Amino acid sequence: MTEPTAVGIDVGATKAEALLVTADGTIHARALADTPATDGPAVLEAMRSVAEQVRDPNAIAIGVGAAGLVELGTGRMRFAPNIAWRDVDLREVLAPLGLPTVVDNDCTVAAVGELLAGAGRGVDHLLYVGIGTGIGGGLVLGGEVQRGAHGFAGEIGHIIVEPGGVVCGCGNRGCWETVASGSTISRLGRERLGLDGHGVVAAAGRGDETAHAILEEVGARIGQGLAGLANVLDPALVIVGGGPTAAAGDLLLDPARRAFGDAIEAAAYRPEVPIVPASLGADSVAVGAALWALREAS
Repeated sequence: MTEPTAVGIDVGATKAEALLVTADGTIHARALADTPATDGPAVLEAMRSVAEQVRDPNAIAIGVGAAGLVELGTGRMRFAPNIAWRDVDLREVLAPLGLPTVVDNDCTVAAVGELLAGAGRGVDHLLYVGIGTGIGGGLVLGGEVQRGAHGFAGEIGHIIVEPGGVVCGCGNRGCWETVASGSTISRLGRERLGLDGHGVVAAAGRGDETAHAILEEVGARIGQGLAGLANVLDPALVIVGGGPTAAAGDLLLDPARRAFGDAIEAAAYRPEVPIVPASLGADSVAVGAALWALREAS
């Protein structure tokens, strides 16, 4: 293969995954490592290790999608709500690989991936919502990825929806991600069934009523939050990605769609806003990071 490639890295509270990607979004190699979220240096080492495993002689750049507040233009992770990172230079960590590196928020680059190679192709106004340990967002308005004044746009999971509620990784209480994320599914699963999130999804697939009710509850909270965001942003499309969505599918998205329709302003008088799963699945972040890096390097 002589076509230029880029390494795209998706790093979060549970995993660091690297993909080797060409400009058409094709994945040519992958490597995965678990990340101990409470050990910041170990997460950095996992990120560096998976990048080294997939890079090839045609690699011209590295792109990183990281969960948290990534400063625009510098690659500094100012704050990560679910990883023990505070003011960490992620580009510096990858400097030994000797390739130009771009770093951005994970859901921002996931929006890039879906826009260029996924469910958002041809859509100028979309909202990407990543549901995992927490909830993050990526915004495309007028065909352009939006990052805000400092690079921190899209932190949708930290809108407070239950004042005084469950403590969030960001330190506040009652953020949207405390009631509508993969962590919520796991928390409710442990309380009601003694199962983690994967167990809840599996049990719901087998017809367990309690497990199904958990996904209905969390799905409804997802849909209510999406309706509020649609009222503000007016997207033509909402793309939902992340592990829980990939695993649960319509068991989670159908209640989200119903709640969205009930909660959005003037539903009968506005065009329908489809809520669809990310077509790149769990690869949206790493593919988007790689494609962004290729564009920046060209």
